[in-house]
Amino acid sequence: MNLIATAGNDKIRDFLVNDWYRSLKENVNLEETDVLVINYGLAGLPKDVIDFPAIENRGLINNTRFLNLALFLENHPEYDQVLFCDGGDIIFQSDISHLFEEHRDAFRSVVEQISPPIDLVVKEEDLVNGAEIKSFLSGKKLFNVGVILAPREGFLEIAKVMKERLRNMDVWGGDTVVGNYVVYKSPHVELPSKYNFIPSTAKEKFYVKDSKFFLQNGEIIPIVHNAGRYRFLRPVKDFGCGPGKNKVNRFNIWMFRVLFSVSALLKKK
Repeated sequence: MNLIATAGNDKIRDFLVNDWYRSLKENVNLEETDVLVINYGLAGLPKDVIDFPAIENRGLINNTRFLNLALFLENHPEYDQVLFCDGGDIIFQSDISHLFEEHRDAFRSVVEQISPPIDLVVKEEDLVNGAEIKSFLSGKKLFNVGVILAPREGFLEIAKVMKERLRNMDVWGGDTVVGNYVVYKSPHVELPSKYNFIPSTAKEKFYVKDSKFFLQNGEIIPIVHNAGRYRFLRPVKDFGCGPGKNKVNRFNIWMFRVLFSVSALLKKK
């Protein structure tokens, strides 16, 4: 049995239900897949999702969600393959269920085509043996952990390492550093960018027509991720599923690329 899981609090409730979950139901074959929401105070979730109240909740959701997913999986061995993703800034536009059947023994995720150097993500003091972790990841492209597939054992390992190596559960980027550390030490496969398409950093050209995202060749993009720590910096306004949505802010995209490129150049000096 497969599992698609996310996590969220009441701040993203409307998007999670009306955009994330709606797009998932409308576009992805869920015949052999259950949907889990790790609940940090959400109300009014759809009845056909698994509502799992967060047990580990001291720290950023970005970090503690991995601990809570592991707690769920420890008690539900029936789920073999898991897709774990953000619930507040992702929509599904076509079926991705075939990914559960490919490279089943490996982590599967999309590498960020443009990303800040690892030194700018998390400070060494926030990690146990932080110098070793950062040295290991130095020079590597970062997998974006906003969408990640793996066998259940992979997520149990991320949670284990996070508890052992992340001193500060409140640090932004802890999930990225620990997740990449585990992924690169395990069997892993890089997915095409269309399975976690981030408009601000993707190198492929795209366009929006009738509120849907397409690659330049006309192929609909399966998963679109309107990533950005702060809402006003995100590249797509009115992001979501349905008519009248998805207005691209080209200035924000340009700004993101300039900032990441400059930070990469400064790191090399």
